[in-house]
Amino acid sequence: MELKKCARCGKFITSNVEVCEDCVRKDSFEIEKLKGFFENGYTSGITKTQVSLSTGISSKNLNRYLNYEEFNGIYLKDEFTEIINDKNQDA
Repeated sequence: MELKKCARCGKFITSNVEVCEDCVRKDSFEIEKLKGFFENGYTSGITKTQVSLSTGISSKNLNRYLNYEEFNGIYLKDEFTEIINDKNQDA
């Protein structure tokens, strides 16, 4: 095992997992909330910021969760990409 920081709270942990024991429950709750959001209201073209605001999940954690296998195939636009695309269309 190596010494690393919890991806959620930043506490130092010696573990092979991403988050400390205190944050596992919080992650589980948010992952279930995110699954429910996608099952009940996901529409294509939605941005990460919109999902974050709708679910209360921080952008940092949302990005981490989207890399999990259970969310493979789900693509959310970044706000930055939207701004660039809008500016390119105006030109």
